[in-house]
Amino acid sequence: MILYLLKRDFNDGGKKYFCPYCMRVEGLMAMFPEIRHNVEVRYVDFQKPRGDLPVFLGETNQVCPNLVLNEGDQFGSEKFSVSAHTGMRHIDKTDDIIQYFIERFDLPEKH
Repeated sequence: MILYLLKRDFNDGGKKYFCPYCMRVEGLMAMFPEIRHNVEVRYVDFQKPRGDLPVFLGETNQVCPNLVLNEGDQFGSEKFSVSAHTGMRHIDKTDDIIQYFIERFDLPEKH
């Protein structure tokens, strides 16, 4: 599986920003390195196209964070993932990505 995150700082309209949604996922991976060891992380620019994300999900599905699942992923992803018009399944809601990681890697629950 491939996790797409925006680079830690980016420019938009002459101002510098960071993505708070991507930072939430980064924080989880910092606390639980087993996630990062099992997920390929690709950092992409804010400007589109965002790396090779459109190759997997199409031009209209470039939101970040975005977790592109392996073909045939059967680890409970169906309750979180949606299918792109390319046929690839992905999770593009931050809370769902976090919950998927909690279940997939047997992490403690949120309190």
